[in-house]
Amino acid sequence: MSDTGQVDENSPFQSRSDGQLHFEPGTAANTFPVMAPEDATPLMEDEPEGTIPPSPLYAMKERAHGGFHIFGHPARIRAHVGTGDATVYGIDDGPHHCMIGRRVGATHDSCVYSLVARVDLPTWQSLVSGAIDGRQIFLAAREAGLSGTVETTGVSNVFDVDWYERPEDIPEEYLPPGAFITFAKDLPTADR
Repeated sequence: MSDTGQVDENSPFQSRSDGQLHFEPGTAANTFPVMAPEDATPLMEDEPEGTIPPSPLYAMKERAHGGFHIFGHPARIRAHVGTGDATVYGIDDGPHHCMIGRRVGATHDSCVYSLVARVDLPTWQSLVSGAIDGRQIFLAAREAGLSGTVETTGVSNVFDVDWYERPEDIPEEYLPPGAFITFAKDLPTADR
């Protein structure tokens, strides 16, 4: 590959139709092998429930603190509360917290934007019991942000679009039950 990103016909690296690089025959001994992963979207692994769409699922997993569970998931949560534009999705994030998310909008090129945040388990249980609604849970959350997920066959990219230091900073139209937005163009990514 050249410095401009174009494939150099004399290079041992040649692009495949799925975007992965492979090596021309006879060059493997001189180069480090790059293989296409068998599971190109590891964020989808271990999700037999099918309860949560890729966005916000991948964004919640990417931002979760979680950690390793020695004895499996003792309190696994894969759930949603509400319907339509008021739907809030939740996954466990360790034994005492949950990641929550909702689909905010999309562009015409398969990028879906989701609002994600972290709440303690009692706050999630308040949503499930009906004591609070979707808007209230996001206003009680921490570490809120807008994430983009590009959903394509076999691979997905998750990226940060915006961070909200305080729940009050979340744009009103991003909170439940705000209508799903069709963005005319991609939103800029967040500076870290």
